[in-house]
Amino acid sequence: MDDSAYVGRTAPEFKLAAAHGGDIGPQDFRGSKHVVLWFSKGLFCPFCRRNMAQLALRYPEIQGLGAEVLQVTHNTLDEARGYLKHYPMKFPYLCDPDRAAHERYGVELLGMNLGGFLASSAAVVVDLVTKGETTPPPIPYFKRYAGKDTAQAVFVLDRAGVVRAEHRLGPNAPLPSASDLISALKKL
Repeated sequence: MDDSAYVGRTAPEFKLAAAHGGDIGPQDFRGSKHVVLWFSKGLFCPFCRRNMAQLALRYPEIQGLGAEVLQVTHNTLDEARGYLKHYPMKFPYLCDPDRAAHERYGVELLGMNLGGFLASSAAVVVDLVTKGETTPPPIPYFKRYAGKDTAQAVFVLDRAGVVRAEHRLGPNAPLPSASDLISALKKL
């Protein structure tokens, strides 16, 4: 799919169960807030957990710009709530285990990615050895995805629900930084 397939178009609507409770979708913020919509690999991905922490640090600043962050993953609600008990999440974490919202936005499920699995495993070991930190996934990756990987995407929506920026990312590619996202929000 083209890197700017949605820019200038009204964002597709969906409603998903949120780990904090209730059902949320980007359309819930139309007319009131900008939205940073992040389709992540989820709780199985140590890089995603790091990105969650980085966004959480800048979340008050993002909120100060009249924006909300919605993280969409293919974790189940039970997995997300189990994780939330031990690792609080500041922004809404939306569960899309059937990948319906992912498909509406063209975020693909990819084939086997041994390199990604090895890179993720290495990141977990590095965090444990260097920082004494461990943020274990809710269930083993291979049990859930049988070795398949997923792309990531970040969309910035204006208050009218129109996509103003689109970033399609490989499975292990870094997200746009919180500073980049804040800069994009300031331009809206």
